[in-house]
Amino acid sequence: MNPPPHAPLAGEAAAEPRIRRDIAYALIIIATLASMAVLIAIDAFELFRDFTRAHEIYQLDEILWIGMVGSFALAAVLILRSRDLSREAARRRQAEAAVEDLSRYDALTGVANRQMFREELKRHLDFARMHDTRLALLVVDIDRFISVNDLLGHAGGDRILRAFSDRVRSVLRLQDVLARLGSDEFAILFPLTDGAGIEDIFRIAERIVTVARQPFPDESGRATGITVSIGIAMFPRDATDDNDLLLHAEAAMLQAKAAGRNRYILFDGALDARRRQRLELEAEIRTALVNDEIVAHYQPLVSLSSLNPVGFEALARWQHPKRGLLGPAEFVPIIEDIGLNDALLRQMVSRVCRDTRDWPEHLTIAINSSPPQLVEEGFAQSILDLLDEYGFPPRRLEVEITETALLIDFDAARRSVAALKAKGVRVSLDDFGTGYSSLTHLHQLPFDKLKIDASFTRGIGEDSQIRKIIASMIGLGHALRLVTVAEGVETREQAEWLRSRGCELAQGYAFARPLPPEEAERLIAGGPVPVAVARPPAGPNGAAATLS
Repeated sequence: MNPPPHAPLAGEAAAEPRIRRDIAYALIIIATLASMAVLIAIDAFELFRDFTRAHEIYQLDEILWIGMVGSFALAAVLILRSRDLSREAARRRQAEAAVEDLSRYDALTGVANRQMFREELKRHLDFARMHDTRLALLVVDIDRFISVNDLLGHAGGDRILRAFSDRVRSVLRLQDVLARLGSDEFAILFPLTDGAGIEDIFRIAERIVTVARQPFPDESGRATGITVSIGIAMFPRDATDDNDLLLHAEAAMLQAKAAGRNRYILFDGALDARRRQRLELEAEIRTALVNDEIVAHYQPLVSLSSLNPVGFEALARWQHPKRGLLGPAEFVPIIEDIGLNDALLRQMVSRVCRDTRDWPEHLTIAINSSPPQLVEEGFAQSILDLLDEYGFPPRRLEVEITETALLIDFDAARRSVAALKAKGVRVSLDDFGTGYSSLTHLHQLPFDKLKIDASFTRGIGEDSQIRKIIASMIGLGHALRLVTVAEGVETREQAEWLRSRGCELAQGYAFARPLPPEEAERLIAGGPVPVAVARPPAGPNGAAATLS
């Protein structure tokens, strides 16, 4: 909410008139005393006495006359002062009432504020307990309200808030309580009395969703639309105290947002438990990135002609302090959701530099990048800065990008690729065939490798159409002078078929799973990969080996 303009306090507004009144009273007293002094000075009382001879009847003297005149002046002052004091008391009561309203009502919308809402919530809960009735609490949040403020400015956003609160009030009953809890968050107390049930709550929630969707026109006629997410919690079904009831209604509202917004949801304890687990996991991930708990495991890229490793792909693993080693599926999507991609990338580059700097120089190490990262300004420079910091040769690093990144912003992706290539970093197109990039894009970017997605590799032995597609991909790679890599190779038959079609490199469980750095070093020292695909015997006269 934008702060309201400063209003003067009641005491400030009344100060000037009060000063004027006090001056008037002082002037009355001074004038009265001055008149008495003049009368005494000219012997006015002696003259009056000699002229009227009244003193012979009433025995009045000068002191009595002075007392009478003084009493009259004092009475006049007291009467005027009493009337002003009554007016002052009335004004003070009005000012106190206004201050009370400011402390209990929202200045922008006129509905109850958070303080008054909490008082009303406790009062309604006490009533519900005493009379064995139910109470519903609805938390209403305007979806993406920050975008409304960005579009219309704060004044326009305030106009939407006022209009929205008026619309909500129009669909509520007289006994319902509407409050504004925060910038774009409202709450409604809905007592289930007089036979009201859960259907009535849903009906009200649906009407609020509906009135929110109706356009909000401004003075110029331009209309703005909003949507809302509503969470509903019930007493005593979901909670029995005010804090838990509000927390559960807010949790249901977040569930509504997660389900797509523009809807209402009744609190679900199981969903909330998962939400809490998710929040705990997010906090643990943030700690993991700070504490360097994200480690790299290395899966070899093997030459299909010699079965020697020619490089590795670094894959993120989380060494959780309690749950052990976790795979990327358990934390990478969350990292992407909470916007920590850059932190993960920096940690992975740092890990690669530390783990592999002493490995043979002909081995390249590939790292993955997310599509949003590639198009960010400074993406390439952040990688180059880390390589420089660790003294890691850029030619030994390879950055894998996906086709999706090319669709987000091709020009930005091209600039990032060009910056990396200018320093010697290799770039490969990952998961080829799963996106929608055009051959023009493929031709315009200086890739070093073309990686065929594992979803194609798995179908080699079962689907002739898949084999034709893979053969075309390999041929395309050769035509563009790119090294082709088959991902997800799991059997001898797949490896043999790929080698026979001219695919140069492969990776997958047929050769090795992703290995910790020390195991990867032993694999490097062992020469050809001695696992599921054994090294074939050398052909006569040193001819290239074949898989059997």
